[in-house]
Amino acid sequence: MRNRPAFAEGMLLDERVVPGSVAARHARLGEPHVAALHRWTRDVARAERRRVPSFDPASGGVHAPVLLLLQDPSAVAAHGSGLVSRHTNDMTAGLLHRLCTEVGLPSAATVLWNVVPWWVADPAIPAGERLGLTAAARRARPHLHTLLGLLPDARVVVLLGRLAQRAWDAGGPPPGSREVLRAPHPSPQAAHLTDRATGRRNADLLRDVLAEAAARVG
Repeated sequence: MRNRPAFAEGMLLDERVVPGSVAARHARLGEPHVAALHRWTRDVARAERRRVPSFDPASGGVHAPVLLLLQDPSAVAAHGSGLVSRHTNDMTAGLLHRLCTEVGLPSAATVLWNVVPWWVADPAIPAGERLGLTAAARRARPHLHTLLGLLPDARVVVLLGRLAQRAWDAGGPPPGSREVLRAPHPSPQAAHLTDRATGRRNADLLRDVLAEAAARVG
């Protein structure tokens, strides 16, 4: 079990552990708060000829005041649940979901996405078409612009990890009325490292930034 908080809440997305969980969530993709986002992901998938997961209907969708932006989907999201979600059964989602819950950011207050909408290391991508994260982020930049137009209620953007931060700085749209916060990536590899500038664990810094996001939209 890699996402114990979601499992404890009865929200885990994993057909092997909770049969029917993924199918039930996919059945909600036509709900008003995620329908336009889901259509957009299908457009991106067709344009890029990539496997692009969709948004989680358990999130706030277009009404979420906080956009959590990671680098690219996990293998689990791309080939398992087919959803970018705090409830995916992986350790990155587990830590992010736990910390968000602790600071008062329920799923309905957030929408989770990635700078690159497809899994960059997907073995299904032909070898000659594969790009590194930086190049993929550059290619995906127009999609990020379009997405932000679909999320007018996202007043706070939390950039999770250096790739998301660099991509935003390099060519992301001007923040405008959105407040932009920066935090370490919630992966297990990054979370337990110590930040050289502050001497604090990345997981603690991440929690502080999420708490700030909660305060700004609360």
